[in-house]
Amino acid sequence: MRESLETLASGMGLLVVDAGWFQTGRRAVLRVLVDRPGRVTVGECAALSRAIEDMLDREMVESGSYVLEVGSPGVGRRLESENDWLRCVGRTIRVEAGGETFEGELLSFEGGCLVLPGGRIVPVSVVTRAVEVLETGVNKGRKA
Repeated sequence: MRESLETLASGMGLLVVDAGWFQTGRRAVLRVLVDRPGRVTVGECAALSRAIEDMLDREMVESGSYVLEVGSPGVGRRLESENDWLRCVGRTIRVEAGGETFEGELLSFEGGCLVLPGGRIVPVSVVTRAVEVLETGVNKGRKA
């Protein structure tokens, strides 16, 4: 199922950040979180939601009731996967690595490394925690 979701999302220029089924009461819920470099729009989430509904109608053997939730992961979610790094290029992130904590714009993600301002290159293998942060007047322009 994940592969099908990723194919649909990719065709729309989106990255699947997370996807999974869970139960709430008697109803099954499929939650799909997508993003892209820049920002995902409500319209893109709606279009993907319609495409996923069509796919589920065709592919689901059991027809039971379910709720489909398609959205973006939002700021503050831990960054861990390659898709997380790719979608955050151009955004401000806070990184903990090697006993240091720093913030800065993620300029690129290349060869398993984060490229930050000032020529700083951080292999993701040494990152202990990272999150996207809102760029505010306090941290705007702050160098990593």
